[in-house]
Amino acid sequence: MSYNFGKTIKELRRKRGLTQEQLAEVAGVSPQAISKWETNATYPDISLLPILANYFNVSIDRLLSFDVEKKNEEILEILAKTDALLAEEKYGEAVWMLRKASVRYPGTDAVMYKLAWDLRYMKTESEENYEEAIHLYQKLLETSTDTEIRAKVTRDLMYCYYTKDREDLALEYAKQLPPFEMCREYNLGRSNCLHGKELSAYLKSNVKLFGEAMIECLEYFADANILTPEEKGSLTAESAKEKIEQIKRILEK
Repeated sequence: MSYNFGKTIKELRRKRGLTQEQLAEVAGVSPQAISKWETNATYPDISLLPILANYFNVSIDRLLSFDVEKKNEEILEILAKTDALLAEEKYGEAVWMLRKASVRYPGTDAVMYKLAWDLRYMKTESEENYEEAIHLYQKLLETSTDTEIRAKVTRDLMYCYYTKDREDLALEYAKQLPPFEMCREYNLGRSNCLHGKELSAYLKSNVKLFGEAMIECLEYFADANILTPEEKGSLTAESAKEKIEQIKRILEK
């Protein structure tokens, strides 16, 4: 429990104009117990925290002097550091840092997701890494309420199972992803929610995003080993290559 708990409970008691004896009656403990709480000599039973929080009309986080803003800042700093390590291909160090963060901030979506992602790309890839990554992804699907995190996890599980030659499961997760017409970039770009320079910048980023996606699709048609001429239909390898070059020229402008 926080070392600031004693200070917090003392401040809340005094703000209410209560004596230690009066607060003891509310909590159903002895005045000596309140005195020990306020000096951090002992802490209340966890079952008392909701009662105290409700009585003082504060959150349990506030009662425990848990600084949510500071926690979020620390998590963002950790994620930024691991990104820098990944850029240098120091996967092991990044995973080590994220494991420490997951102990300090258990159940944090961003930390769990990043750890799973990094485990998949460690230089020393192993079956254990992949299984741990899948376990973390599955746990996130069970516990996370963050729509974006859940979509990323579903996408990543598709690739995980494809890598493990489980195309049946890969397809199952792929089908759970939202269709193109439901994606944020497409709908925000064509809506009237953005204006002026902000809309211009967003549309330019979409042209790059969708253009690169189109190039990737066309490259499948241009690859003679993926589709037969009959499967390609009217779009030949040559015409696909021409379209790729046209889109590349547009994106370079």
